This record gives sequence, structure tokens and C-alpha cells, in this order.
Amino acid sequence: ETTRDPANTTLGKRAIVHFAVDTEVAWMTTRLAKESTRWFHYNLGRNNGAGNPDNPKGHRTSYLWEQVWERDALLDILNRFVHVEPTPKGKANEGAIIFPRFHQWDAVLQIAAHARENGAGNNYLVQHSAGSGKSNTIAWLAHRLSTLHNDADKKVFNKVIVITGGTSG
Repeated sequence: ETTRDPANTTLGKRAIVHFAVDTEVAWMTTRLAKESTRWFHYNLGRNNGAGNPDNPKGHRTSYLWEQVWERDALLDILNRFVHVEPTPKGKANEGAIIFPRFHQWDAVLQIAAHARENGAGNNYLVQHSAGSGKSNTIAWLAHRLSTLHNDADKKVFNKVIVITGGTSG
């Protein structure tokens, strides 16, 4: 989409995220910039590749309204995931809005659900490809685990320690 005017406050500065969705695939961005807009995939993956798996009950993108845009899920995303990076000093632009991509959101929820059910004492590996938002996923996960309570309302972890490898390249 390159025809939307990013200066339009209805579509630009007031929107948290923009989705481009058809029956097969979904993309998202948090900043419209005409031809410079960076669209990120928002798909489940298909056979260890891009896209979405077949859905015998409907559209391949139905997970969006069935899971991601479901009321409680969307409120959780807005409360625990979305944040605005501060604007660097001397810059006139607003800070960048960070909205989780599907694989990030899904990883955090799956690991938190496992920890809630199985308690402390497990190791978890968050593995994404280069440029896929590993640092944000790890930060969201660490924060979620540090406040996680089980069904008996007992805190699951006393401490959360994050060990990361250095970057290469």
C-alpha cells in the first residue's frame, strides 16, 4: 500500500498498527511511509516456510480475528506488548511504535503457559532468525515470567535470568 497519506492523522499518527490482510496472508506495519513503508509478515508459517497453513474451516488468515484480535488477546497485547520507543533528542519525529509480530506474541504466550502449568525449573530457548525481533521477544518473555502466577495465585519465579549470545557480523 503506497497510496495512503502518512500525514493523515486518521491513518498515521493515531494508529497503533496497520494490517494488510487477504484470505491467504497478513502483513503489518506501525508506520506508514508511502513507498518506504516496512511491512512485516504476520503469518503462522506453512510447511516450515512463508505463508499460512490450509484452514479447512475458512480463510488461512482467520487466526487474526479468532486469536489475535479476540478481545482479551488484543487487550493483553495493548497492555503488555505495545510500547513506544522514545524519540531521540533533536529529532522532530515521534518515537517508533513496537507491536509484536505473530511469532513473538505466540512464543511468549506458549512459554508462559508452560511455565504456569509446570512451574519453575525448566529451560527455554527463544530462537528466531536474524532481524526477527529476538531482543523484544526475550524482553517481553522475561517481563511476563517475572510477574507470572500459577492457578493458586502463587508466584512461579523468584528471579528471571536472561543469558544471551553475542551478535555476529
